[in-house]
Amino acid sequence: MAEEPKKTWQWVTVDDYEKPAVPTVIKVKKWWGKFIRWITPEQEQESEDDQSSALELSFDDAADALEQCFSEWLEDDEDNSLRWIIAPPHSGVEEAVKKWAEKHSLREMNLPDREPLCDPGDSTLPEFLSKSDDNKPWILPQLAHGFLRQTNGLRWVREFFSTVLSGEAGKGVIVCDSWAWAFLEKVWPVPVSQLWTLQGLDQRALEELGLARGDGRLRALAALSRGNAGVAAAYSDRYQRSSEKPFETPSMPSEINDATAFVCYALLLHRGLNKGQLVKVLPIISGSQLEIQLQVLHQRGLIELEQELWYVTARGYPVVRELLASRGFWLDRF
Repeated sequence: MAEEPKKTWQWVTVDDYEKPAVPTVIKVKKWWGKFIRWITPEQEQESEDDQSSALELSFDDAADALEQCFSEWLEDDEDNSLRWIIAPPHSGVEEAVKKWAEKHSLREMNLPDREPLCDPGDSTLPEFLSKSDDNKPWILPQLAHGFLRQTNGLRWVREFFSTVLSGEAGKGVIVCDSWAWAFLEKVWPVPVSQLWTLQGLDQRALEELGLARGDGRLRALAALSRGNAGVAAAYSDRYQRSSEKPFETPSMPSEINDATAFVCYALLLHRGLNKGQLVKVLPIISGSQLEIQLQVLHQRGLIELEQELWYVTARGYPVVRELLASRGFWLDRF
């Protein structure tokens, strides 16, 4: 019997997640120069479509794949277990889960206001939804926005873990950024089951999505993106059919110091912060130095300001991740 073709979008448990088996990001530029000598892609005249900017991906198929994965659990009225979904930055996991949740009209649990989380007198606690008649699960859209890494900023998330893991909150779906999850696993070191994510995109998947063509280009894109759909899409405009140019990644400032790394890590850990929140979680950095770091990183294309929050960009993500790895920061597993 012929083996069933591998699907582009697959939901797997975190333990079954696989990164593309390709060279590490830090070696890609040097590696590129070696393999282009034996790659001879067909020379074609590029069309206007080939010259377009980065491709915008649709995650409708990923949402449909989640439907198949969770349908039995969703329809089982007797099953009050939880489903945890880990979302690497720019991976499309949040977008796919949102589409799936909207299709089923899942009730969204409110996140706390981040601003007072660090105040000693703040007594904000998770407000869980009452059980619905049809036993539909509730959903928390982003657990990373439920804490600030500061002495008083973890009370809400600790109470959240205590309640949901005891079974008191009932059937629910929790989405959490992968960097936040790597940290929270240490804050509340109680193993959880049913931890899911989107499988990393390999060369075949990247080709099916139209993000690159040619074995060499596909291998390089898989290496740079680590199988992350959003990162691959952000670089897709750099890979036309006849291109033999290396990736043009954003560069770090010429003078990198501890403040640079701390700012980048804080933004990933919390899945975006405004300047005031950065001040709270990075009290060792002066206000003026923090402003300088934000502006320099922004000018380099490594971070961006969106709806008053600073985020690491999709194009900047591989560069920032390598910086943090080189400085011994605790990384996510993706």
